[in-house]
Amino acid sequence: MPPGVAIRAGTTGDAPLICRVHEESIRGLGPRAYSRAEVESWVTGLQPDRYAWGMTHGGYAYFVAEVPGTGVIGFCCYAAGEVAALYILPQWTGRGIGSALLGRAERDIEAAGHERIRVVAALNSVGFYLARGYREIRRHDWKTRGGLIVAAVDMEKPAGPTPAARGRGRR
Repeated sequence: MPPGVAIRAGTTGDAPLICRVHEESIRGLGPRAYSRAEVESWVTGLQPDRYAWGMTHGGYAYFVAEVPGTGVIGFCCYAAGEVAALYILPQWTGRGIGSALLGRAERDIEAAGHERIRVVAALNSVGFYLARGYREIRRHDWKTRGGLIVAAVDMEKPAGPTPAARGRGRR
């Protein structure tokens, strides 16, 4: 992860920034796997108050990645053993920020006693999750907030270190 990037718990005050990251990430990265119409349907209805509600009433924990002078550049949220969202501004991808946010959520999910970690992945993020130990469970249709049906992938992995990582610790 680049120097100067900090990960911290998200707050309701971050909701407008999280909403901006969510929208810019979908519009910037979504076209790798979806049509422009599907991307626009996906971003329909994003509103800052929904993130704040998720934090205060929905049971979701949020983490944000932040750079001084730049602001929030990514976020991850999860609840009940499932990573519900992980989005990074397009210009910040490929630098370990998504992995750091995901790792933070995975540790919390494991600490809460969940044996498996689940995610419903957009097609453009399947490779990211596969590289982090997730496996594809099934492909299915997902209805966007704008009403279009797009493909999505249910993925999961065991909570805790992967078997390969556990084996490296025994020497």
